[in-house]
Amino acid sequence: MADLMWGSPLDGRDPTMVGPYTVLRVLGQGGMGRVYLARGLGTRLYAVKVIRPHLADEEGFRARFVREASAARAVSGAFTAPVVEVSPPNAELLWMAVAFVAAPPLDNLVERAGVLPPAGVWWVAAGIAEALLSVHGAELVHRDLKPANVLVTADGPRVIDFGIAKALDAVGTASTNVMGTSGFMAPEHIRGAAEPASDVFALGAVMVFAATGHAPFQGPSAGDVLAQTLYQPPNLNGLPSELADVVGRCLSKEPQARPTLSQMLEEFRYHRDRTVAPHAATSWLPAKALAVIEGFGSPTSAAPTEPLRPPATTRPLAADLQERAREVQALAGAGDAAAARDLYADLVRDHIRVLGADDPETLRARDWHAFCTAEAGDPAAARDLYADLVPDRVRVLGPDHPDTLHVRHQHARYTAEAGDAAAARDLYADLVPDRSRALGPDHPDTFHVRYQHARYTAEAGDAAAARDLYADLVGDHIRVLGADDPETLRARDWHAFCTAEAGDPAAARDLYADLVPDRVRVLGPDHPDTLHVRHQHARYTAEAE
Repeated sequence: MADLMWGSPLDGRDPTMVGPYTVLRVLGQGGMGRVYLARGLGTRLYAVKVIRPHLADEEGFRARFVREASAARAVSGAFTAPVVEVSPPNAELLWMAVAFVAAPPLDNLVERAGVLPPAGVWWVAAGIAEALLSVHGAELVHRDLKPANVLVTADGPRVIDFGIAKALDAVGTASTNVMGTSGFMAPEHIRGAAEPASDVFALGAVMVFAATGHAPFQGPSAGDVLAQTLYQPPNLNGLPSELADVVGRCLSKEPQARPTLSQMLEEFRYHRDRTVAPHAATSWLPAKALAVIEGFGSPTSAAPTEPLRPPATTRPLAADLQERAREVQALAGAGDAAAARDLYADLVRDHIRVLGADDPETLRARDWHAFCTAEAGDPAAARDLYADLVPDRVRVLGPDHPDTLHVRHQHARYTAEAGDAAAARDLYADLVPDRSRALGPDHPDTFHVRYQHARYTAEAGDAAAARDLYADLVGDHIRVLGADDPETLRARDWHAFCTAEAGDPAAARDLYADLVPDRVRVLGPDHPDTLHVRHQHARYTAEAE
């Protein structure tokens, strides 16, 4: 293992003591807080999660956190890292201490050793299923199962982070503060009603990641990912065929269509009973993954309870830049875009100084800086940052590289959000043929930029041209995605609207008349989108008379 010790050194933000625990290192951070490696009153090591102050200050959060974290102490089993202590609700810092497991998280394992073979994916999934049975048996729902919360040991995976587990008797109530990780949250979880089947959905998403290296739902922003989760099929590119059936059922949009954990373990029996030594990790994991696990459990530091001294040089190292980038991304994911923007501004300068202006990591940091600038509420500044980044991406990576196409899309997007629909229209018009050439005319990303081109053509005041663009797009959506796909229905809505705006309310009336029964059949009579098109049908019926 390259690191002298687990995690990374402390900085000025970090406490030296949390309750009775001596803080040694930073293990990571997420939406709820920062996680530290800490030593107890003796020599035992713990992972101590400290809740972010802005969450702790929310009304009712302290009592709810202590109640739910204390309930998580009831979770037991060989495949969990148990909660051992929770702070009192009136403590200055809210925290929970968990038994420390010296093992790599699944995302780290896949990054360093590559994706797992189907047998390894099943082995990980079975261990997670056992852990979730223990969680659900304690009348909890985990609610944040993801690769970073699965530690992979030679004895099997350990599921961690019950810090946002929710008691079953509270599930189903409305939530204004839904917590979880986009890409792994079930549709009903996104809507604020997590249940045990939601953890099964997350398990399927983790299996996709273990087998392919990517989440089943991805996008340029958390909102895009959540929308894909709600309305789009998962991206299973690269998933081995022998995993497709079980993963597909886990990722069903409807909770009742997913397998139970017991059914998952029953399916695993087929693989287990065909294995000579099913208890041994060597029967399931490739040698490279086993080496990463072994190295993680044996750091080269002779005294892992002593904090490392800062390096003598002030020049940031590439590994330090990567660690800082991961921390800032986690901060952005936690919702503090303004702080992430400022940290990325510093990080970009250090990337340029250490790696050079043309290094891919420097370009990626500039991309994140621009994105966080937009998320912090300044789309005009983000537009300008992307305008500067696009030619550098073209020069270094080439015009057809996916990262180049991505930043061109972001430039167009934030140009539109900054209020310049005509400029956005022109940027999208240039992007459409390049996306089509590089990715293919039927690729989802090509369809998306065609949709945006038509949209901002309409917003720039050319309803007739937008009508024609949407007419072409509707035909291609039906051919590729099917008539009932949400994207097809949305494009038909815009086609009808632009037809009316172009001065033909009678034609718009007829288009909405055709669209209404399809929206009712696919989305139901009470869905907001159904009610919208019914309203539009009535509106243009009146205008046509």
